[in-house]
Amino acid sequence: MNTDIEKGQKDNPEKDSKKDDQPSADDSDVKKDPDAEEPAEDSPLKGKEANMEGQNDASIPPGEKSGAKEGAKGLREWLSKSRVKWWIAILVAIVLLTVVLVGTLLAVEDDDYDIPDTSIRLVKLWPRPNKPRNVINFVHGTLPVEGRVWPDLTKQLDVLLSRYSPSANRSKNVIECFGGSQTMAENKVCKFDIRPLMLECGKSMNYGYDQGKPCVFLEFNNITDWVPEPYTARELENYVEVSDRSAVTNMVYLDCQGDSLVDQENMGRIQYTPDRGFPTKFFPYRGHSEYMSPLVGIRFTKPAIGVAISVTCKLWAKNINHTDEAVPSGQISFNLLVD
Repeated sequence: MNTDIEKGQKDNPEKDSKKDDQPSADDSDVKKDPDAEEPAEDSPLKGKEANMEGQNDASIPPGEKSGAKEGAKGLREWLSKSRVKWWIAILVAIVLLTVVLVGTLLAVEDDDYDIPDTSIRLVKLWPRPNKPRNVINFVHGTLPVEGRVWPDLTKQLDVLLSRYSPSANRSKNVIECFGGSQTMAENKVCKFDIRPLMLECGKSMNYGYDQGKPCVFLEFNNITDWVPEPYTARELENYVEVSDRSAVTNMVYLDCQGDSLVDQENMGRIQYTPDRGFPTKFFPYRGHSEYMSPLVGIRFTKPAIGVAISVTCKLWAKNINHTDEAVPSGQISFNLLVD
């Protein structure tokens, strides 16, 4: 019997060799392919990500998704155009300029305070500035539409000139003074005749404010015992242009100019009335109760409309200092704005 088994084994050598060639279970576990392991381990995560992407894509309709992409692409292409960039730059510049202008206007409107001028000056300005920074501002035109501001200014001039009215009762101490400088008695004063002044700057013509050709007045301050030392015409020409030499004789000469070339152009031609300054016959002031301070009317014949004009008026005599620090100062500045 054993002989039969051995014989059978000998008869099937190929079967035995096949058994030997088959790997065991333990060998198969050790010799697994690494590339085959990764899909088995990562497949749960990859499956979840795939499912999430599928859900997101499924929630957006295909037409809407493609339309959004096309719209974004079209917007980028439109913004990249040079013409569009220029228009955007211009729009931004306009917005910034508007912000600056509005801020400036608000700052000007909110600036209601004004530092009062406490300097002692030889002259006073009429009418008094009605805006900060010594600005005389009004809208020219006839009542009642345009003339909302200038009547308040002309009322000041009415009050000023009422002191010089020829109809006012004057005592015998107020006398007519002729010629140049003269020594006045202690109880006498010179009469200041405003009739020549009224020809150019009169109440009947609203002092030119309704026509946009305003008159301003400079009144000499009452400085006790001050006596001017006038220049001759030749001496004065070293400092200022003199158009009429006769206007310098026995006179505290007055010259008003724009502060800059632009102001001078916008100011236009001006007229002085009744004289180009203050005659020396009205000095000195000694505290007389009936003393009549001399006036000079300055008429702006054609000032620029809607432009602030800076003007400085200077008095010229040998004993006058023009600086603001001088006491008294021989100059005064103001701004005129006709709308």
